[in-house]
Amino acid sequence: MSEHKTKNVLDNILIKKSMCDNEVLNADYLKPAVQCEFSEASNFIRHFVRGLGGRELQIISDKQTFTDTESLYLPAVYAIFPFAKTNFTLYKLTAAHLWAQTWYGTWCYEIVEKLIRHCSTDDVMPVFNRLECIRLDACMARDFPGLAREFEIFGYTNDYAFAQWSQWREYGRTLIESGTTAEDSIRLIDQVKQLPLPPLKNYQGEMFVNQVHKVMIERIERDKSELTRMIQSIDVNEMKFKKSNFRDASLTRRLGLKNSDYDYENQKPEANIQLMMGAEMDTLSNFRPELISSILQDFDGIPEEYLQLMDLGNDNKDLSPTATTGNDRQQSEPKISGIFRYREWDYRVQQFHENFCSLRELPATLGDESFVDETLKKYLHLVNSLKRTFEGVLLESQLQRRQSDGDDLDLDAIIKAYAEVANGQEMSEYLYTRYRNQSRNIAVMFMVDMSGSTVGWVNKAEKESLVLLCEALEILGDRYAIFGFSGRSNQGCEVYRIKTFDQPYDLCVRQRISGIKPKSFTRMGAAIRHLGSQLQLTLAHTKLLITLSDGRPEDCDGYKGQYGIEDTRHALREIQKTDIQAFCITIDKEAQEYLPYMYGAANYTVIDEVDKLPQKVTEIYRRLTT
Repeated sequence: MSEHKTKNVLDNILIKKSMCDNEVLNADYLKPAVQCEFSEASNFIRHFVRGLGGRELQIISDKQTFTDTESLYLPAVYAIFPFAKTNFTLYKLTAAHLWAQTWYGTWCYEIVEKLIRHCSTDDVMPVFNRLECIRLDACMARDFPGLAREFEIFGYTNDYAFAQWSQWREYGRTLIESGTTAEDSIRLIDQVKQLPLPPLKNYQGEMFVNQVHKVMIERIERDKSELTRMIQSIDVNEMKFKKSNFRDASLTRRLGLKNSDYDYENQKPEANIQLMMGAEMDTLSNFRPELISSILQDFDGIPEEYLQLMDLGNDNKDLSPTATTGNDRQQSEPKISGIFRYREWDYRVQQFHENFCSLRELPATLGDESFVDETLKKYLHLVNSLKRTFEGVLLESQLQRRQSDGDDLDLDAIIKAYAEVANGQEMSEYLYTRYRNQSRNIAVMFMVDMSGSTVGWVNKAEKESLVLLCEALEILGDRYAIFGFSGRSNQGCEVYRIKTFDQPYDLCVRQRISGIKPKSFTRMGAAIRHLGSQLQLTLAHTKLLITLSDGRPEDCDGYKGQYGIEDTRHALREIQKTDIQAFCITIDKEAQEYLPYMYGAANYTVIDEVDKLPQKVTEIYRRLTT
């Protein structure tokens, strides 16, 4: 008997043993299925999943079985096996497998971004799902051997399914090894995508990466905001530390660190989140271990920008800019430059809330200049091509007609002059054409999205785009400024000075571009009004406000959906009345739903892949200004 048939027979015996007494195995297995409903299993599953650890997950009944990383969606009823108890077990195993996707990195931020930005998800996700099932089964077998035995018993529908999965396991045998990640599954996709897809295992759900991405972006914003507030609330002087194990050993393991790695006496809690895990809990009354666990599941580490304290400054009563102290270019930490108040449009009541938004203008943090050098080296061929292209723009000449002297005759003017003479009029002397180099009188403001959702590849692509733009604009001689924007709520709007119109493209600007990091949310209306007012003051024939963004306007206090879109649209209309042209460059694939309404049908473009952003941005700028 073949190996897989032998295994299948053993599996069937184990299934029957779990369902009834040994004396009536054969008779009972032929009984019709006895269903188990969601309502009977949901309460147990809720406690069961909580006991496994990690992020708190909601248990919801749905037509499809999947997870969006905050909820587990399970079928309304299971009736696969002939006993309600066995179908109840299948509920438990399905929930455990979906939980494993959130715990073992299937849906970490980097993987989700890679699947969305670089893969055709309709073709790739079914293959990725099967490969991840092999990897997750192996992870569960190492950490939960009891559950793993049940996975083996309840997994396959029939012999044919077992045989197909055996073939896939052979190709994916490296996924069974300890230390493998979802990245390894992605790398195997091309090798196995020609194989017939095995049917989903009985406990296996579908994968919907777009739903995961949407939920994840909202959670990242919330988690970062909460962690920042938590760090700011710590009284460093009163904090006491224990030289003891972390409260949650599994978090230590996921950090890849040991308790002995920490110098508890010399480190500061603002700079090292691990210290908080060892601190006495009475000094951290608002600390939630599950928050750290949630961040670790998304990033497998605490991003550096999550640990930066937010300097909110003091309210300026007369709303006039406050002078900074010291040389601004030597500052590595933001200093408050001024507080400005702007109105906001509420479409629900069809009126403005006056002085509703408080905005602070801050110098951007300085970063490592080597990022600029690495970018120029990476795009050396493109940089040389850009220089030739933009130098050609400067050499383009404009034909001037009806000149008193010039390089050539103006045929149209001569014909008109002949007609005038025939009618008895005096012949015009303006019968020549002359070529004159075009003069450029352009001022452009680049408004860069620094919201939390730009973390990772998007942030890097934005910075690379700015480096290439600066190189091109230095050739053209156009006046330009660069500001980032982010913030948290209407009272915490922020813009970050990277380059002003009168500042040269010097070491400080290059360091500020390198130092651009994701912050908080995407409240666009206040930023547009502020930067538009600065652009309005420049003396230029053509004024452009170009926004680089990865998504729609959104904030944590209800500034989302139609509300955020309507306010942003009104802000754009306000600056357009001052002869400022607004244009948006985005990588949001859903931008077609809202950007035409906000910017107009011809005033935006969608870049389909993040890595194309640097090249496309310079190309779009040339098209807009020539």
